[in-house]
Amino acid sequence: MKYLTSLKLLVFSVFFYLITPVVFGQNNNSIYKVNKVADKVWAIVESAETPVNIYLVEGKDSAMIIDTGYGRGDLITFVKTLTKLPLIVVNTHGHGDHDGNDSQFSKIYAHPADFGMINASFNKEKRRKTVLPGEAVVPLTLVPVKDGYIFNLGGRKLEVIEVPGHTHGSICLLDAKNKILFAGDNTNTVVWLFLSDCYPLEVYLKSLQKVEKRSNEYDIVMPGHNEPLPKAFISDQIGCVKSILAGTCSPKPYNKSAFTAGAMLCRYQTAEVAYDPNNLRVKK
Repeated sequence: MKYLTSLKLLVFSVFFYLITPVVFGQNNNSIYKVNKVADKVWAIVESAETPVNIYLVEGKDSAMIIDTGYGRGDLITFVKTLTKLPLIVVNTHGHGDHDGNDSQFSKIYAHPADFGMINASFNKEKRRKTVLPGEAVVPLTLVPVKDGYIFNLGGRKLEVIEVPGHTHGSICLLDAKNKILFAGDNTNTVVWLFLSDCYPLEVYLKSLQKVEKRSNEYDIVMPGHNEPLPKAFISDQIGCVKSILAGTCSPKPYNKSAFTAGAMLCRYQTAEVAYDPNNLRVKK
């Protein structure tokens, strides 16, 4: 069973690799679009069939890149048009649409539970192809972070909150002073909980409840995909997951492609969850 799970994770990483060819020769302006979404915070949207958000957060001493996208463009050069500060790079989780440009950076902070997925995305051949022209291929150094870890950017602190569910090592980053929660794929208008590396829904529910308990510390949620969300959206997510576990929602097949075969979709208010009906509760 463990072997099959690892194989599925490898297939998932290869899937993202195949759909995100390296195009450093292409104009970055056709790949990345940037919007200032808060004070010293930019959302860099990488275009694709499913666009993904990369966030740049600036302090006085350093700047943080939250996720690196699919890896289709020259992210580091694009970021340097927005800030001249030293960069800290964090992955909210280990999926290929969020760690795809990790190869441009020598050090990546992430939760250790997702190290395997991140490393699977970056074999030696892919790193050779994705480094900038003239640069040497260097090993990818993964630095572990866990619940409560604080990044100090100088006058701006971001706290790591562990939110297992979408992946085993998913994290959010809380900027309490500026009332912002960077949620990765823990909070999106549609959250995927049907992948082989997802925890059961009841584990994900606890992660949502954990974040909601701290809702007095943020006003806006910066999701991994699409537009910023109000903090009340997380209550809708909780209601959606509870309705699935209670059997009170009216699910429908989440037939987006062969990749999503077997997944079901439930909606509650403004939130949707696509899930595996065979992975609802922790098996005892």
